[in-house]
Amino acid sequence: MPKILKFTQNLDYYLKLIDTRTANGDLLGALDASRRALEHTRTRADRESINILIGQIYFEMGLYQLSCEHFFRAVRIGETRGAAFFGIGRNLVKMHEPKLALEYFEATLNTDSTEDFSGAVLEWAHEIKEQLKGTPQPSIIAVAKNLVKMRKFSQAIMMLESVNPRTAEVQCLLADIMVLTEKYDSAREILFEVLRNEPNSIEANLVLCSLCYAVHDFPNLETVLQKVEGCPLDLGQLVFVGNMYANMSQYEKAISYYERALKLDEYNIKILLFLAISNYNINNQQEALYYIGQARWVDIENATLNIYYDIFARELVPPPLAVVTRVPPKIAENKLKSVFGAIDNGAFCDSFNRSLLFADDVEWCFVGHERLDLGKLANALTRCRKKKAVKLYNKLMLSVRLNREQKFYLTKAVILNESVKVIDLTANFRYRSFRAKIPSAFAKNSTLKAGYASAISYAELHGMNVNFEKIAEKLIKNRNFPTFPPDFDEKVLACLFFCENTQILNQACIYFGVDNNVVVRAINEFQLLI
Repeated sequence: MPKILKFTQNLDYYLKLIDTRTANGDLLGALDASRRALEHTRTRADRESINILIGQIYFEMGLYQLSCEHFFRAVRIGETRGAAFFGIGRNLVKMHEPKLALEYFEATLNTDSTEDFSGAVLEWAHEIKEQLKGTPQPSIIAVAKNLVKMRKFSQAIMMLESVNPRTAEVQCLLADIMVLTEKYDSAREILFEVLRNEPNSIEANLVLCSLCYAVHDFPNLETVLQKVEGCPLDLGQLVFVGNMYANMSQYEKAISYYERALKLDEYNIKILLFLAISNYNINNQQEALYYIGQARWVDIENATLNIYYDIFARELVPPPLAVVTRVPPKIAENKLKSVFGAIDNGAFCDSFNRSLLFADDVEWCFVGHERLDLGKLANALTRCRKKKAVKLYNKLMLSVRLNREQKFYLTKAVILNESVKVIDLTANFRYRSFRAKIPSAFAKNSTLKAGYASAISYAELHGMNVNFEKIAEKLIKNRNFPTFPPDFDEKVLACLFFCENTQILNQACIYFGVDNNVVVRAINEFQLLI
């Protein structure tokens, strides 16, 4: 048999290919060429320069979170730090985080970069000023939705019920929360009241769909879905209706809604995944592979997409599959065993650093299971030497897509275990490192120690500048220290550290689910504002 010569290209070839495809508007092709270019880099500077290019391509695609992930990787070295900060700043402007964007632009100008970003920063600063002019105060609706995301339903309900007069939007959100908390009769009363006045309200009808689905009233669910069929729907509403049809196994109708949604957001991974699953469920395997392939082109590192691609390509699981971003139970179980087995036998650190497959398993565990035992993971960090622990923690924060709550709990856990003294919060849109040191006077009081760690984690992950040392000193000097009344738990103590700013204090009370009056009493008792 004749030998087949491998046709390989050098880095310059792929860089030219990236330029050509970008100029032709082929962003997915440019992304593919960029990943190939990464494989041919030999120096760290070359690698991070390619990450800058990938970040710029994602920016052009409107995928600002993914763009930031690649810019964050390029922050570590001086040659690309200025471009990385600038890229993150642009993304933050598009993500409507103008104040934080200004910090990154300021950092861009303070780096010793060979490029001059001053003109570009001035252009973006103008857009930031426009955003800040029209920045409204968070509405009750926005705050309530945020509480729902944190699953603090009772607080959201109390907030919405206090609104007077209640608009249809408030009523619909209140009904939606009632459905989530299985108070179906209350939800029905609210919705019928709204629909009496506005029978064609899209929001009310869609919440009614949620109610019908929750109580398994499928005939009425189909009737309501037909009612909204001819109405103009936004992106989220199109996906919602598609999911409703998919959950009733009407996949052709689901596909028609997903396709409409995809026209509004052509690189949306979730929509591409739902299209793939729906096509697979009607035995249209080629289309399923096409859509899951498109999604993987957008985000090749996404563990969920890679697992579904294997399912569709190898026919591991016969249809039908539900439209949910979950792997079959057996695969999920194996992944959990892999990760927590490594934690138990002390091999987690080495496995995470050496194996990409293991890193995928770790990411899957976080994505698929919101309530993981993060204390176990933090204990795995304590088994590492200090330098290794810091490196692993930073890598987890950068490379695994944790949600805000998971970042909060993991950061808190490592602070309490005292394995990580310096926290690099680049992955959380902060470019400064933060020295997390618990005062020695707190060390013997577990409640105070946990409260302090909670306060640090909350402030850093929400981008707040708080003088913890000052409040800690006042607590230590107080004659009542370290004795606390029974209702002064860890959450109340965490809130104490935000006492100097009323707005931040109120936000912290909502986040930790603490009665504001209890915190005020604690502030007075420890004389923290004197």
